[in-house]
Amino acid sequence: MKAIVFNRFGAPDEVLELTTLPDPTPPGPGEVVVRVTKRQLHPGNLMMVRGKFNFPMPADGFLIPGADGVGIVEAVGEDVDASSLKPGMRVIFNPSPGAWAERVKTRVELVTPIPDDLPDAVAVQMLPNAVIALMLLREAQRAVPEAGRETPILLNAAGSSVARFLTLAAHRRGLKVIGAVRSENGAKMLSRRFPDLPVVSTAESDWPDQLRQAAGSRPLQVIMDPVAGAMIGDLVPLLGDGGALLLYGVMSPEPITFPLSALAREIMFKGVSSSRWMQQTSAEQRRDDVAEAIEMGRGSPEKFEVEAEYDLAQFADAVKHIERANRHGAILLSSDL
Repeated sequence: MKAIVFNRFGAPDEVLELTTLPDPTPPGPGEVVVRVTKRQLHPGNLMMVRGKFNFPMPADGFLIPGADGVGIVEAVGEDVDASSLKPGMRVIFNPSPGAWAERVKTRVELVTPIPDDLPDAVAVQMLPNAVIALMLLREAQRAVPEAGRETPILLNAAGSSVARFLTLAAHRRGLKVIGAVRSENGAKMLSRRFPDLPVVSTAESDWPDQLRQAAGSRPLQVIMDPVAGAMIGDLVPLLGDGGALLLYGVMSPEPITFPLSALAREIMFKGVSSSRWMQQTSAEQRRDDVAEAIEMGRGSPEKFEVEAEYDLAQFADAVKHIERANRHGAILLSSDL
């Protein structure tokens, strides 16, 4: 099978390569082999390649990136319930890592069948984007039980895949959200996608005042941010006493800075990572999260645009694309083009 691998951490254009590997061995008890058809590229994939995560290089000397995808079941272990999972079924999965290969073998609990009316290009965006979004909403309600009721939750980088799920999931719960994006064009495009979402461009000099106005001139209770860096210094003053800043990414290479005056208030800083979903979330909650993700995809497929799709052999072009500024849709790697 074809697979994209790397045997040392570094710049993706220097360390990633397309190679041929043996197909996975037959699945054992509780295992399933999936032929991967599509994967979505995430900034976190490239952070892993660059060695930004505490992820060791395995003993066999290489890693296959990619934490999730969509595909077709090819084989299941003897003890797998055929009524719930069998060869030929379309599924979403999150083996983490290993999705940037034509086939993966993973645990059956990491694989979920998807309905026929959910297109692959939408299904592939379900994990881990929806998982992070639902985790963020749960953390927001733990930190500030009334978050989003009267005062809206601020989504920075509101055009991202995670923020789109956050917007849909918040609206399903009757919660208010407002968005911030980097450019005026991005704000216009997001407003067309979500007409009821107030969106502010941080390219405008008075953007903090615009956000305060969008929040009803009340201090914000919760901000969700995947960027970090120096912009945190502009976001923290928008929070009121007892507010929470939930970080789910570090897209900016700059260190986090914020004014010392913020220390006079009780503000929570907390990181949210999809890796904790498997470690700290109950099996029942995980099933509910995946079911809600699928329902959001089925109910609003138009919200999950694909900006570009590349074959595995074109992975270098896909990597360059994911790092462009002002993207407005998913970047996919496919095995079926």
